[in-house]
Amino acid sequence: MTVILAIAGSASAAVAAPVSGLPADLAPITLHDGTNVLALPPEVLPKDQPDIPAGTKISVFRAWRDNGNAWGYHVFLVTAVTPDGRQSVIGADPLPESRDSSLRDHLTDTPHTGDDALAALSFATARIDNTPVLLLIEAVRSPAGAVPTPAPATLHIYRLVASDGIPGWTPLYFRSISNIPLKGLFVNAGTALSSATGLAAGP
Repeated sequence: MTVILAIAGSASAAVAAPVSGLPADLAPITLHDGTNVLALPPEVLPKDQPDIPAGTKISVFRAWRDNGNAWGYHVFLVTAVTPDGRQSVIGADPLPESRDSSLRDHLTDTPHTGDDALAALSFATARIDNTPVLLLIEAVRSPAGAVPTPAPATLHIYRLVASDGIPGWTPLYFRSISNIPLKGLFVNAGTALSSATGLAAGP
């Protein structure tokens, strides 16, 4: 089990944010295959939540789903790990273009061949209203033709928050806070994500 240091606001960790409208002090979180326990500022977790006691950690499990062709992908399962070892899934709002409006229990990317990714994602810390936050950032490319065709891309930003009581939502989830259409055309969603945010798309 590896602890990933990612402290928002650290001068050494923060990266430039080329696109306007992004949260301040974006700092990348690096993941490896398997379990990643994130070292986060305590203010990131919502307070006074009965299902999220003090000392709860955020964990991201990443694995490769191979299918023998160019359509393999990574699966990301985010959980809240309580001090007594209980793990609770952290969901995410659906992508705007999704036909399924339910909460996502896990996340996936779409690397295709690696050079022409359709969807890429990254986790980061940042500050919103001077409060440390944990973000999920996804870039989705939408080619009209073949996968390698240069295409527009959109940046989707989600913030970790406590559930506001919507039936079917997890106690903690990534709530959609911004959708930013990016200027230009891209052949790789990972390139779109990194050029827009300064963050490297995982893996």
